Amino acid sequence: MLWGGPEPTRKELLRAIDARHGDRPLREVVWCGFGEPTYRLDLITAAAPNLRARAQTIRLNTNGHACLIHGCDVLPELAAAVDEVSVSLNAAHRERDIEICLPNPAMFVGDQPPAEAFWDAMVEFLTRAPRHFRRVQSSVVGGVLTDDEIEATRELARSLRVERFRVR
Repeated sequence: MLWGGPEPTRKELLRAIDARHGDRPLREVVWCGFGEPTYRLDLITAAAPNLRARAQTIRLNTNGHACLIHGCDVLPELAAAVDEVSVSLNAAHRERDIEICLPNPAMFVGDQPPAEAFWDAMVEFLTRAPRHFRRVQSSVVGGVLTDDEIEATRELARSLRVERFRVR
């Protein structure tokens, strides 16, 4: 979709995949983008049966805010639609994460969570993810953090029982 264009429907998404790949099986489908894919939890779950029939793996690249966005535990629902998750763990501490990510509570209609809630939601998601998905990875943006911050973030991931860690 073009910037500012309408979000695709399930039918449009599947049509675009068919146009690009025909009937060929897919190695992997990745939900990602500029923004958080789980805002479209409806599309992720609706398209899952069709994607499972075509792809070996379905992966979600996420900021870990899905439960905060939807105001409830959506991990079981996501786990039914996605095999693997990669969570952006952008810092080892809440204050640094807020500084880097600049969470925007105004994205929420009604009660707006404090900036700290975004960090808490991400850590909770990452803590619980290994129980729901067959593979969990956390990642950081290398050029933003110092080497010491990257190592501290890697240690945080390990303490949350997430063994896969990637510097991107």
